[in-house]
Amino acid sequence: MSEIQIVRVTPALVASQLSALVELIYSSGPVAFDYVFTDGRKFLHYSVNKGRSQFGFQNHYVALIDGVIVGSVACFDRQQLIKMEVGCILDMLSVCRWNFPIAAKRGLAFECIVPKPEANALYLAHLGVVKNLRGQGIGQQLIEFVQQQAISENYQSVVLDVAHSNPKAEQLYLRQGFEKIASRESNIAPVVGHNRLRKLVLNQC
Repeated sequence: MSEIQIVRVTPALVASQLSALVELIYSSGPVAFDYVFTDGRKFLHYSVNKGRSQFGFQNHYVALIDGVIVGSVACFDRQQLIKMEVGCILDMLSVCRWNFPIAAKRGLAFECIVPKPEANALYLAHLGVVKNLRGQGIGQQLIEFVQQQAISENYQSVVLDVAHSNPKAEQLYLRQGFEKIASRESNIAPVVGHNRLRKLVLNQC
């Protein structure tokens, strides 16, 4: 396999490989995306390109092989997420239109299962790797990249949420030194419960 390069997503990358990026983000939680937005891919196609919500390209880094996107990950903190909520609402109004009240209600219900990260933590989200390259260390490199971002920006920890239905992904994180700190059940079918995992990257004073 050729050398992997991890870079922040730029408007030029979005313009040339938007569909590939959307598919990777969607693969990180298809059930949840479709539950909240009805057509998760359609919403993400708009929101990723718009770049003003937590799903926007501005939060994402991608793994490239020979210039082609083969993996993606997002990271942001609690305050950044709060600021991006207005952008997400605007995106939902544009895409969901008359179904906005339903999408908003479902989004709030999902947030009870996957709440905002705590202060002083960098949140890792939307980790995805193309199917034919999974198991070759790309996901691990993206996780390690986010950890280095957290260290360089003086966050105390990296946190993430993983669905109960995805034990393989959870094992990947556990092997990387993450620990389960909370588990939340779901009462909104078809969305399942999630575990919150955390890895300390800086000593707390």
